Amino acid sequence: MPIVQATFWTIIGGYLFLPAKVAIDFPFIPPLDKESIPVVAALVGCRYIKNVKIKLLPKEGVERLLILVLLIIPFITMLNNQDAVNYNPGLTLHDTISSVISLYLKILPFIIGLQLIKTHEDQLNLFRLIVVACLIYSVPIMFEVRMSPQLHTWVYGFFPRSFLQQYRFGGYRATVFLGHGLLVAMFVAVSLGAAAILLKQKIKVFSIHPAVTVVYFLILLFFSKTVGAFVLGVVLFICIIWLPTHMLKWTVLALINVVILYPLLSMAGFFPHQELVQLAMDFDPQRGQSLASRFYNEHQLLEHVQKKIFFGWGGWGRSRLEGSITDGYWIITLGQYGLLGFLATFGLSYWATIRALKVSSLFLDRNKKILLLSHALIVTIIMVDQLPNASMGAWAMLLIGALLGRVRGVNLEVAKKNRV
Repeated sequence: MPIVQATFWTIIGGYLFLPAKVAIDFPFIPPLDKESIPVVAALVGCRYIKNVKIKLLPKEGVERLLILVLLIIPFITMLNNQDAVNYNPGLTLHDTISSVISLYLKILPFIIGLQLIKTHEDQLNLFRLIVVACLIYSVPIMFEVRMSPQLHTWVYGFFPRSFLQQYRFGGYRATVFLGHGLLVAMFVAVSLGAAAILLKQKIKVFSIHPAVTVVYFLILLFFSKTVGAFVLGVVLFICIIWLPTHMLKWTVLALINVVILYPLLSMAGFFPHQELVQLAMDFDPQRGQSLASRFYNEHQLLEHVQKKIFFGWGGWGRSRLEGSITDGYWIITLGQYGLLGFLATFGLSYWATIRALKVSSLFLDRNKKILLLSHALIVTIIMVDQLPNASMGAWAMLLIGALLGRVRGVNLEVAKKNRV
């Protein structure tokens, strides 16, 4: 396969079909699972099969600085967490090295996407592949919607999470091999955005008219029975299809700034938590109670985090309180690695998005501009979902890296034209 296609299927194939909650736990390194194993395999494939020298760190730019900061933070966190907390041991050098490796494996898809996706064709091909992947995955999704989540148990012999959590609105959410209906729904929501891009670009997949694919994904997302993902998917669809480019830019800018400022807004009491809970209550009391519970846990955890606000509490559950639930990826990151760790992690997507908004003005070709802005919106929507949930997977990091890679490609194209 071409390298972009091969890399995509290696990473997304592992994510979609390997078992959830299973890991190979070698000594001295973090457990290897369905997220990390495919990424390492993709890196090996790029370097030693395709002979493309993927650098282990970006050679320059803000992204290099953010990654280096992220990899240094666990050492400072260790020095600041030598004492035992809530029966959890103090951090050791072994914990720190394991954390650094774990963090690097999480951002490795970003590094790969940054170096592989350069041209408009690469970018368009990436979204075409996402649509193909979702079309394939829609078969087991629709099966489980009708028959209940059974495939993980049938294939791998166990169900990785609470079965009752998948019961929604008088039916079941599909989990397939992802372990939770939230993850399936978010993948479908992003795929709906990719299908909207193909509709805008008038590109067929499997000779299917793109409008048919969009309608099918909307139905699939509806049957996923996850309100948050449904709202995000519909927002993606509406913005990509109908918003003019200047409105699309302002939408992306507003949302990504809310994401990066969310911890500070929450600590200062400026975020409208109560209003959102009331809105959810009006829609469905059960969903409203669920959202209220999440916000309550966030508030309790934020008070705990502020005791070590800059570098966090580290691992071993030290950032958690007894009985607390950590749903959002942002609060998990903030609790473990502090505000600087949060800014370094979320800063990668923020930097990619802001750069995409800036270079979009360099395009004369409207289709290329729409594609870049739509890609930025998809990345932003993924980051918005990290506030209530933790859906950040290797495939999402690949998309974030690909966005910044395309930005770099645009800059090179402009520089080349200027030289000519």
